[in-house]
Amino acid sequence: MFVCQLCGATVPPRTPAVRVIVSRRPKQYPFRPNANVFYRPEPSGKIKEHKSNDPGGVGWEVAREAFACPTCAATGPTSN
Repeated sequence: MFVCQLCGATVPPRTPAVRVIVSRRPKQYPFRPNANVFYRPEPSGKIKEHKSNDPGGVGWEVAREAFACPTCAATGPTSN
């Protein structure tokens, strides 16, 4: 049992809560040198550690989310 954070209704027991993204913001991820480490065998059979760069980029980050009842979650996002 929980209270829906969108409509304020009390939801019956054993009803699953759904996380709904209420707002999001743009995020820029920086370039990271040697961020990914992996191991690969050389032709001689020796295991060698290799590192690759993470290029970074632009994406979205969740700014605020709410627990919602299935009815409110089915109506879709209301903002952003």
